[in-house]
Amino acid sequence: MRRVARRTFERIACAGAVLLPVLAFYVALGSGEAALGPAVFAQAAASATVASTNLAPASVAAPLSLSYRTSWIGNTWGFANQRWVQIDVQALAVTPEGDVYTNAPWDEGGGEIGHYRDGQLIGYGGQSHGWGMLGGDAIAVNDDYVFAAQLVVSLGNDMAAQKHLPPEGVVWYGVSRRRRADFREGAPFEGEVNWPGSPLALRVITQSSSAEDYAICGLAADSTRLFVSNQHDNRVEIFDARSMQPVGNFPVREPGRIALAPDGTLWIIERSRTDGARRIAHHARNGALLGTLSLPPGAEPADLTLDSHGRLLVADNGPRQQILIFTAVPRAPAGAAASAANGTHEEASMQLSATLGEAGGIYAGRAGAPGPLRFNGLTGVGVDRAGNVYVSMTGAGPRGFVPGPGNTDGALIESYTPGGKRRFSLQGLLFVDGAQFVDGDPPAVYSGTKRFTLDLSRPPGQEWSYAGYTVDRFRYPYDPFLNLRQGQRGMPLVRDIDGRRLLYTVDMNGTWLRIYRFAADRETAIPSGFVTQSHIDGAWPPNQPPHGGWIWRDTAGEGRFAASDFDQDAARDDGPPMSGWWVDSAGAIWQGTQSQGIRRFPLKGFDRSGNPIYRYAAMQRYAMPAPFNRIARLNYFPADDTMFISGSTREHPFVEYNWNGTGSLLARYDHWTSGKPTLRYAIELPDQGPPTPISLNGFAVAGDYIFGVETETATVRVYERDTGREAGRLKPGPEVGAASGWIDSAMPITAHRLASGEYLVFVEEDAHGKALMYRFTPAARALTSASNNHN
Repeated sequence: MRRVARRTFERIACAGAVLLPVLAFYVALGSGEAALGPAVFAQAAASATVASTNLAPASVAAPLSLSYRTSWIGNTWGFANQRWVQIDVQALAVTPEGDVYTNAPWDEGGGEIGHYRDGQLIGYGGQSHGWGMLGGDAIAVNDDYVFAAQLVVSLGNDMAAQKHLPPEGVVWYGVSRRRRADFREGAPFEGEVNWPGSPLALRVITQSSSAEDYAICGLAADSTRLFVSNQHDNRVEIFDARSMQPVGNFPVREPGRIALAPDGTLWIIERSRTDGARRIAHHARNGALLGTLSLPPGAEPADLTLDSHGRLLVADNGPRQQILIFTAVPRAPAGAAASAANGTHEEASMQLSATLGEAGGIYAGRAGAPGPLRFNGLTGVGVDRAGNVYVSMTGAGPRGFVPGPGNTDGALIESYTPGGKRRFSLQGLLFVDGAQFVDGDPPAVYSGTKRFTLDLSRPPGQEWSYAGYTVDRFRYPYDPFLNLRQGQRGMPLVRDIDGRRLLYTVDMNGTWLRIYRFAADRETAIPSGFVTQSHIDGAWPPNQPPHGGWIWRDTAGEGRFAASDFDQDAARDDGPPMSGWWVDSAGAIWQGTQSQGIRRFPLKGFDRSGNPIYRYAAMQRYAMPAPFNRIARLNYFPADDTMFISGSTREHPFVEYNWNGTGSLLARYDHWTSGKPTLRYAIELPDQGPPTPISLNGFAVAGDYIFGVETETATVRVYERDTGREAGRLKPGPEVGAASGWIDSAMPITAHRLASGEYLVFVEEDAHGKALMYRFTPAARALTSASNNHN
């Protein structure tokens, strides 16, 4: 394993604090010799050289201006006026007036702690995105203050000595107190952590090793008391809400969410870290156990709140995906007080009386089709004095207790009237995720886990509609996305082959290729195959070969991972380290290795379950083509036997700072599979590190153009496909605040030419939870015969 920590958590400054790399993705890199297979030809383009007349340098004259407009998909707002919906909402708190406060461990743009009202963003609180400070998993509010759970991670012992930060290997779990009048400002108190120059007022509750996760998952507050779930020490801490001084505590096993009843008693989700053992208990204000709630079988309580009528609302993140509503029933005359005095407890005097939401949520009926009351991954529930209900969702529910940034598959915040009519839906659906256009009626765009429909007649940012969620954690718990803990399913490559739609996804670092198929009666994708260059450490998947790379195919259609479902080469070695994946329009899988040329796995048909078949015995190898000594990306098009490759050369070697970039050269080869490919041209790409870093992170070919996107500016360089000359550039426009985050992934850009001649260019945009969509219309010119739109 190699740790890669630079780009994903290094970019956005929040409230003046410079974000440092505090979390990391991990990438497994294979090693060893290439697998054996029939060589197509001994040395591809061995004698090819790059003539100066064919070299299109990065420093050419300023390119022509292009006719285009900027749009986006996947977020309610595009960042114009600095508005966007955060990508992960792990908790929400609702005031009687209907103000919604949210909290998330991580939002790329610094929007961990948010404030919404009537379906509009009021703003983000800040002080949650720099110098080791993160957001968290719980939030509470009273008339004067907002209380937000936050994590503080170590930036090393040197930084701990310079600022008041945890030492190396330690995480602090704390609560910040902010003013309701302006929650960007801390409300100071005695004993707060002191960060010179910072307005934040934070009390550290507990700490743990960074190898553990004891995040605070429950907060509740009224005018006099703040209650805090301390999972590390198995107790609920009690603080004076005005002074923030401790006034008591009581034992609770693994306390999670807390709700304050109108009578001042507490409802607490207990055993919140123990799968299958969660319960909801009713406690007196001093901690005395009053009773436990009887939950229906299979319920997985994620959050709870009480309305002004004393009804208890429970967000059930189990198969029901509903809000369970419990109503008080008369107690026996002895009552709770007598039970508590006698040291006994009884079943809480609440019974299930109603539900909000369609039973089964997004998986009812046409599985994966979103819509009103079709909940998916409930994390929070709140209610205002008018009885309007507010819910938050992430597609998965509360994050698991493992170190990392939390769930990063998007978020929804919705509100419903007491009668169940949806008032608004705020969507921040994409993170480290790409987008690919697919023809159809209506046309669609796929990300790694979503499907969107497009109506291109609508204004910028309104062309898209959320139409499908392709993950089903209940039906397909063996999905690699749910087991590899990378946070994202990966960049999409959608291919329609022999009447079958297949989804291939590549993770951020190009470590694995996941393969999915579809059924006509659902939006969800069925895990079908998986390709890795090396053994995967850990318990998943079961029965994998003990050594070397492998291809898994779900031969029984049941996700069984039988030993016979894995295919390997004869040597059972690791595959060579690689950075470039591609799936062509015929379904062949291509691998661009870092030092051993190119490998191709042709599609050998489909098995009886509908899975595409790939075998090591059919693998073909192509030697490293001149002038490259390292390959980073490749696109191949069978229609005209054309290969596009980017990478590094001996003259312009690999730059470690641009570890996930495209390299210094992009070349087009004609007649690629003939045995004697012709190098038509090579384009010199920017590829340099500090002090003035610049690089590209990916390219896509469609119609008459090649589109390459710069890593740090997100500028798209447009080249003519026939000549390699630069035709112009696309930059984020005012529709998205003229801004973009850095480009992170190995396949961050796709493009498609419509029948009208207009191009749609999609670019990953992590800072504000979306994908950029450029609508580019070139000047009139002769069109090539091949559209080459599959990318």
